[in-house]
Amino acid sequence: MRKVIFILVALLAAALQGRAQTQAITAGEDSTINVVAWFNKNDTTEYVYTKSDVLVSDGDTTRTGNTEEMFRLVVADSTSDGYRLKFEPISWKSDNSKDSLKSSLMWAAKSQAPVVFDTNEYGKIERLEKWRDVRDKAIPAITGYFEKLYAKNPAIDSIMPKKNYLSLLRLGFNNEDAIREMYSEVTGLFSCHGKAFNIGMTNDEDSTTGYPTHLTTIVSYEDVDTTDAESYLGDYFIRNSSIVTIPSDEAKALTNSLLGTILSKDFSDKTESFINDSIDMPMELRLLTDYHFFYSGWPKLVRKQTIVKVGEIWTNVATETIEWNRYRWNEPDDDQPDGGGQTDL
Repeated sequence: MRKVIFILVALLAAALQGRAQTQAITAGEDSTINVVAWFNKNDTTEYVYTKSDVLVSDGDTTRTGNTEEMFRLVVADSTSDGYRLKFEPISWKSDNSKDSLKSSLMWAAKSQAPVVFDTNEYGKIERLEKWRDVRDKAIPAITGYFEKLYAKNPAIDSIMPKKNYLSLLRLGFNNEDAIREMYSEVTGLFSCHGKAFNIGMTNDEDSTTGYPTHLTTIVSYEDVDTTDAESYLGDYFIRNSSIVTIPSDEAKALTNSLLGTILSKDFSDKTESFINDSIDMPMELRLLTDYHFFYSGWPKLVRKQTIVKVGEIWTNVATETIEWNRYRWNEPDDDQPDGGGQTDL
């Protein structure tokens, strides 16, 4: 029970993310990098998405999740207003760790059929086409599992009432933003598009999260690696780190509020006492993000690490990596590769 609550606290805190300093897209500015997509119809890039979670508590280190997903993005159409990006699921696997359940359910929902995202002219994702149809296919895939789980283990209902949990689940899929979040591997790849970043290092204090936050951002063009056939002139990276400090009283309130929503009243009352005793010092959240892009605006690598720490009692480290695997681009150019790297997609 103790480790389960710690994981819930970590997931709650991870929702509070720092924000890098950005500005509107600019023209002809040598001091900024504009993140813009230069795609063509039928351009295709394949990615590998890995997630791992490690919990350190009372001197013990436990891996609570380790999954790998492969998917493909295809430019279904290119217009003056932007692009239509088709998401094609390929495969998913897990080491059967404790935290793989959520990922497997999300994959079951996403693998129902390909979906299409619409972007603006810069490549920023603006909407998911036919999101209600996506929702109507996803919810039965997810709720069906829990129906079977509660039927097989009736005792769970006394701790986490099925009615409460399924109602919260359905409510969470009631709008387009929530459905798009199912595809966080896609939205994460394009979260910088349509923004301009100052080249160099910047430091700032921010309070948009509601808590003291220190931000550091490093932006630069990458050096061309002559030993790497996929290293091109004009590739660039954006590295951002933020540190958020949440006072212990507010950390307790947030956690108890979350648990009170899904747990039964009797069990929620018991866990509230435990949490009040456990979280007796500020919670620190460190978010590290690392974005690397090809010259064309196609994401090359996105890495995000969320570290949640409560004193020396426990630390949760969640790491997500999305990296290109293969691509086929149709953009002949005298100075850049003709058709990209591997073409066996």
